[in-house]
Amino acid sequence: MTKTIGGGRRGRGAGSTVKRRLLELDGEEVLVISKRIKNVYLRVKPPEGGLEVTAPVGLSDKQLEEFVRARRVWIGRTRGRISNSISEIASDSNDSADDRKADGESRCGDEPQGKDRSEDRARRIIEERLPRLVETWVPVVGKRPTAITLRHMKTRWGSCTPSTGRIRLNTELAWLDPELLEYVLVHELTHLHAHGHGPLFQELMTRYMPDWRQRRRRLNQYVVI
Repeated sequence: MTKTIGGGRRGRGAGSTVKRRLLELDGEEVLVISKRIKNVYLRVKPPEGGLEVTAPVGLSDKQLEEFVRARRVWIGRTRGRISNSISEIASDSNDSADDRKADGESRCGDEPQGKDRSEDRARRIIEERLPRLVETWVPVVGKRPTAITLRHMKTRWGSCTPSTGRIRLNTELAWLDPELLEYVLVHELTHLHAHGHGPLFQELMTRYMPDWRQRRRRLNQYVVI
């Protein structure tokens, strides 16, 4: 059962209406925000742990229900992390020495479901933001990457190969808060000093970006398909 909240709201661009409604699912209400976008995003909102889904216009209730139910384990884990106020996440022992992920375990695979959020547009958005971020943070971190490449990745927000100085950023970051792109960039730059996620990495991140743990928690609230 669905319940509409207010009327449609015009977003950016001609004809880009945003609609909000409540979807009753397994005894709880899920806020559904329909936009002219390509992907489906699921967020667990602190502090209560309410569910918010941002989805393409035209996605059926059945598809939304299947999407949320398939992620019940992730939802439970994320709600537990919020309720317990966990501020530390152990180093990922599965990371290889040369390929580190930016805490993107809450992200799932991608399926095209529209036209607006093209890969080219995502690249353009990040390319507009990146020069300023790089020039701001390279002097702070004291390391300059040999190259930064943009690509769509299904399991990582970013990665770094310390041996070559190469950094990769997920183009999906274009659609999130710019502060999260900034966090992932600093995260990967820091791996040029510290290859793992141990005490040295955490000490450096705290020195460079004191609110990095808060940004990481925000990033980990997103799941995309």
